[in-house]
Amino acid sequence: MTSLGLLGPEHTYHDIARKRYLPHFNPSFYNSFDDLFGALKEGKINRALIALKNSTSGLVSNNLERIKKGGYCVIEEFEMPIHLCLGSCHPNTLTSIKKIYSHPMAIKETQMYFRKYSHITFISSESTAGAIAELKNIHDPHAAVISSKEALNEHSLLMISENIEDEPNNSTTFGLVEK
Repeated sequence: MTSLGLLGPEHTYHDIARKRYLPHFNPSFYNSFDDLFGALKEGKINRALIALKNSTSGLVSNNLERIKKGGYCVIEEFEMPIHLCLGSCHPNTLTSIKKIYSHPMAIKETQMYFRKYSHITFISSESTAGAIAELKNIHDPHAAVISSKEALNEHSLLMISENIEDEPNNSTTFGLVEK
């Protein structure tokens, strides 16, 4: 079976896309796009599932440029709806939250939702699911995370709000990439 690398940990949107579109692949999770592209270049994985663009926020990182410069090919694309949720380890409301952790794209895709809450500080994480680990490590009762419903449920976080993305038809295009 061909190995597949993707942005981890489990329950990131990359992992949700893999489960939906490529369930037969054996996944290896990487902490960053740098690590993922490095593994592809070194032959540690045969293929990578990589976010290319978001319908609301545009290009994801510089992934298309890395694909082109690295001589990789996008052999298949998948468009997946992205619905973002706000969760916390503690019972919170939007007025009691002081910090929110998430991937920069998720933060960007919820800017209008949070525009009335200028007291909130946003902290960038490597992934939406990775932000959950950061949230759990800081033990801050006034912190929250933007992530998928699946990831919040898997980590037993309290749901504060669902479908907080600014654009209801928000989607991300993922590419299956190989050398």
